[in-house]
Amino acid sequence: MPADPTVPLVRPARPGDADAVAALTAEALAAKYRPAFGRHAERGIAALLLSDVDGGGTSHHWVAELDGRVAGAVHLVLEEDAGLDYLRAVRSAIGAWRALRAVMVLSFLGHGRIQPEEAYIDELAVAAWARRRGVARALLRRCEEEAAAAGRTRLTLWVTLDNAPALRLYATAGFMERRRRRWITGRLVFGSPGAAFMARELPRRP
Repeated sequence: MPADPTVPLVRPARPGDADAVAALTAEALAAKYRPAFGRHAERGIAALLLSDVDGGGTSHHWVAELDGRVAGAVHLVLEEDAGLDYLRAVRSAIGAWRALRAVMVLSFLGHGRIQPEEAYIDELAVAAWARRRGVARALLRRCEEEAAAAGRTRLTLWVTLDNAPALRLYATAGFMERRRRRWITGRLVFGSPGAAFMARELPRRP
């Protein structure tokens, strides 16, 4: 039976998805990536994804398809990635100085050490044309499934306090705010007063 074209199809990201994922992520998460990469945002994001997909990293990337197009993407982290890995990944794409600056800027949004019971959603992005069609929820379900399969009991993420649509999405998906991070530098760099750390407890597998 053919797949329903109105239901997002979620699959692992492939190298050939890099440009499409970079374009939608740079648009959806401009407040995060434009300060880091400037006009090179799409090249930097594509380089990071290719490094994970081709390099066998500990990060997991999935895309959601609608109408035969990449409609959204999510990045799930099960182990902490070193900043030097990011630097190496983007250096050849945007140059050493821009790569170093990007790593420094993105470090303000870093989560820190991933706990043994935790799976961390580093980012989730949906293309403008595909919003309100179940893409984000389909990607979240995949994260829940993968986290549970890896033996994790908590799914976590950070979301900026001025991102009202994302806050509503995560709250209705069962995430609870655990704490807040308020910053001066982040307000200057990202234009946001702070960020909320949210978590969803997952059932333990027998």
